[in-house]
Amino acid sequence: MRPVKIMVMSSLDGGVGKTTMTTVLGVAKGYTLLIDMDWEKADVSQLFRTPRKPGWLAPFLDSQRPYIHKVNPMLYVMPGYEAAELYQQHGEEATAAFQEVMLEWVEAMPKFIASLRIPVDTVIIDTPAALNLNLLSKLQSKGVFITFMSDRRLIARISDVKAEHYRRYMAYASLVVVNMVEKEELRVARKIAPVVIKRVKIPEYYGETIANAVLRDKDNKKAVDTVLTKIKTL
Repeated sequence: MRPVKIMVMSSLDGGVGKTTMTTVLGVAKGYTLLIDMDWEKADVSQLFRTPRKPGWLAPFLDSQRPYIHKVNPMLYVMPGYEAAELYQQHGEEATAAFQEVMLEWVEAMPKFIASLRIPVDTVIIDTPAALNLNLLSKLQSKGVFITFMSDRRLIARISDVKAEHYRRYMAYASLVVVNMVEKEELRVARKIAPVVIKRVKIPEYYGETIANAVLRDKDNKKAVDTVLTKIKTL
């Protein structure tokens, strides 16, 4: 059975570009399954125009096999529409169940990927902001590669309380990425995080278009290559 590497995208704040980075990494690496576990938005599903078919919650709701959307021969997406709909109905009451399902998926992933018979060796899971710290601890104990995403707020002057929140989340991270940094902030950002992504103009919000816009910048391409190298060594 081919070893399956699992990466979870985490953050403290919303709007920091977790979904963008998930998209960029999936397109840049290939041989990847993206799982849209951001139950607040399901943006990955929408960015790749994934049909509204059973997603990662399906086996737990009605025992259906989840639909796998083929973006191209080396990139696939498991949608998350049902979770987003349930979150809209029940709010935070639903999150405990979602988190338990995430842990079950992490355990089952190698066998599930083998059953699909598709060329995938990496799974990247997009998530909502501010995951429970206990969940991050459990994911870490299972060998999941956790990437912590922030934006320029991490390099700005912040309160001691906010800084402590960042510290707690970053303690579970295998990698820290600062996103949407202006050119003049690069030097400062690189002293704080090993991977820094510059803000770029994105002409159209479609999965591969977003990835190409980010990767067209040579500094961003180098930063993404750093992440891909770390994935390969897992």
